[in-house]
Amino acid sequence: MEKKKRIIFYKDKNDPYLESLREGKKDTPEERYIKFFENRRKFNEFMGIKKDPNAKKTIEIKKVTWI
Repeated sequence: MEKKKRIIFYKDKNDPYLESLREGKKDTPEERYIKFFENRRKFNEFMGIKKDPNAKKTIEIKKVTWI
C-alpha cells in the first residue's frame, strides 16, 4: 500500500532539511544507494536529459592549433 501524500507546515526553513536527515538515518546504505539512483533517474526524466548512446567514454587531450 502506498503512503498517502501529506501537507506539512514547518516552523523554519531548516526543518525540511533536518527531517530528510532523520529519514536518511533510518535507511540502510543499500536503500540509500537505490533511492539515489531512482531520484537521479526521475530528475533526468523530468529535465529531459537522455543518455547519448554514441557518446565516447574516453578523455582526449589534443595539442591546440593556435599556439
